[in-house]
Amino acid sequence: MKIVGLCGSLRAASFNRALLRAAAARLPAGVTLDVVEIGALPLINQDLEKPEWPASVQAFRRALWPAQAMLIATPEYNAGMPAPLKNAIDWASRAEGIGGRTAPEGEARKTPLEDLPVAIMGATPGSLGTARSQQQLRTVLLNTGMRVLPLPEVYVGSAGTRFTDGELTDERSLAAVAKLVAALADWARLVGTPGAKAP
Repeated sequence: MKIVGLCGSLRAASFNRALLRAAAARLPAGVTLDVVEIGALPLINQDLEKPEWPASVQAFRRALWPAQAMLIATPEYNAGMPAPLKNAIDWASRAEGIGGRTAPEGEARKTPLEDLPVAIMGATPGSLGTARSQQQLRTVLLNTGMRVLPLPEVYVGSAGTRFTDGELTDERSLAAVAKLVAALADWARLVGTPGAKAP
């Protein structure tokens, strides 16, 4: 099973990027996780869709199509989800044909997000562990037609005490991440993965 990861923070040394590394090291057998970068995407703007999507948008969408599930690690900025992550989701949610075609031949879905199983986790120096950001994100993802994993939830608060030298070291948090990725794989098998072909 191929899982794609998105990091809502663009900072190279972000806690959430480290959270994705921790997830990648604790995957069930037969599951892979590849992080897709979102920093090069322009701000969503319909004027940029004609005659076709920008090259960075096309590359981003092509990287998503083969996924059978998605794992998102999000920080929390001003009690909400970060703008770069929302921007990436907005670009991915645009229907095929609007700004060109990025889907593999024979793909019936209108967007790479449609029917895609997804799980959310997050880390922050604050005490709430990105709870407010994740709630906003769930609403957005459900609106794109994604199949959002209801439980478990992973909120890594007080991140400064849970990471050492840029890596997640808190045993309780590591166990929660391992439980989440196992649940995501099970969820994807239960609800059915899109099974998109690589372009």
